[in-house]
Amino acid sequence: MEAGMKQISEKVKATDSDLSEQIKEVTKDTHVRAENTELMLSYQRGHISLPQYKLLLCSLYEIYRALEEELDRNASHPGVAPIYFPQELARREALESDLEFLLGQDWKEKIAVPAAAHKYVQRLRQIGKENPTLLVAHAYTRYLGDLSGGQVLGRITQKTLGLSTGEGLSFFMFPGVSSANRFKQLYRSRMNSVELTEEEREQVLEEAVRAFEFNIQVFDDLQKMLMVSQSDNSRDAAHVTGAETVKNRLMEKVQMTSSDLSEQIKAVTKDTHVRAENTELMLSYQRGHITLPQYKLLLCSLYEIYRALEEEMDRNSSHPGVAPIYFPQELARLEALEKDLEFLLGNKWRERIAVPAATQKYAKRLRQIGKENPKLLVAHAYTRYLGDLSGGQVLGRITQKSLGLSDGEGLSFFAFPGVSSANRFKQLYRSRMNSVELTEEEREQVLEEAVRAFEFNIQVFDDLQKMLGVMEETDGRHSRFANGDHTVAKASQLPTLMVSSSPVMRLIFGVCVALAVAVGMYLR
Repeated sequence: MEAGMKQISEKVKATDSDLSEQIKEVTKDTHVRAENTELMLSYQRGHISLPQYKLLLCSLYEIYRALEEELDRNASHPGVAPIYFPQELARREALESDLEFLLGQDWKEKIAVPAAAHKYVQRLRQIGKENPTLLVAHAYTRYLGDLSGGQVLGRITQKTLGLSTGEGLSFFMFPGVSSANRFKQLYRSRMNSVELTEEEREQVLEEAVRAFEFNIQVFDDLQKMLMVSQSDNSRDAAHVTGAETVKNRLMEKVQMTSSDLSEQIKAVTKDTHVRAENTELMLSYQRGHITLPQYKLLLCSLYEIYRALEEEMDRNSSHPGVAPIYFPQELARLEALEKDLEFLLGNKWRERIAVPAATQKYAKRLRQIGKENPKLLVAHAYTRYLGDLSGGQVLGRITQKSLGLSDGEGLSFFAFPGVSSANRFKQLYRSRMNSVELTEEEREQVLEEAVRAFEFNIQVFDDLQKMLGVMEETDGRHSRFANGDHTVAKASQLPTLMVSSSPVMRLIFGVCVALAVAVGMYLR
């Protein structure tokens, strides 16, 4: 870290006093690294598919939404005003147009981005609130990149994907900029006019290096997501062609069991339940292979999932399909998770939340059914809460022992003070659930939703297992950075949630654990 600080100071002293030139100098190494990531090299060779392009636009949308909202909010700030060109540069509307064309009118429900993109967004929100002058580093890096190499990528995209009409390519177009070169000269001149103290200048330069590091992490995470896209397509095709078979098997199981909804869910999810329990990652957790950073990541994902579930339950508490199984005093996990996260991450824990795309997708599904078909919430509530009261208690004891949390702090998620007897309460819950009045079609939908919940988790386990093979390189990259081989000291300082050893590996394991807790052993 200290070595990185010295390198920045030396490079600044050796260059022009213009901020733009200093940024160019101190980011030279990280700029080269960003251009030579596997994703960018593949892109430059024209090896880009439509699904890959959609994923890239999703991440860019979240990043530019955060950047431009913070620029708009700080438009009059002396460190922002000189480089504020919304008419010429803003990308958000262009990205919205592209995503609507490529994903359809409901594109906002289909957004999926990796954890690195969320971290990038959080950083932009943080500096927009605490130190807006640092936004100049991100704006310069993003916008001038779009007007330079970004134009080359635009032409590659158009040719490779055959988007001859220009639809889906709005991101690369700048109708308000008649000459890219002249505008870049103007932008650099405006940026150089920003008045900075020596300390502020150094902070901006460090932030510029950090911006490139964020982009590298996003590219790396996207590449890992792309490696499983082909298997996803094959699995999705198989799912479509075999949908009727699955449905028939589902109904056969229902007909062979009790008429009680709880027993029917138990029957139709039996196979997927066993598969979920016996994933390699779930078995690892049961053996006590859990660290504090992994547990923090687990709670972050659980927080987002339960926030969505419980907000939808609260909003639909009087719905006839929800009211019978609505037990907020006994079951609600949100406050317990907030308490655990505050204990483990500190008072600013909300700013340190980091969750993967899979968690976001699940939360979106809960929001969707809460809005469109609240009766389906019963499948998720049953799976989650009864899992917490069953196998979740075993995992709670493993967590306490493995992490040495002897005083119980940080373990509120596993505690149910409103439930005096877990077994008696589970009997009551099943009885209430069985009393929900459902038509034959609605019952079938609930059963399908229960299977969907398990299949979603198993799909995440399978995809993450495939990704594990490409994660070892991350350790080397972060250890080199910690030793000062890169040009900035503070660029790798992440929230308390992340520590020096492989963040991506911990993220993957933590995510799987979070999902595993939710599905684990609820029938025992």
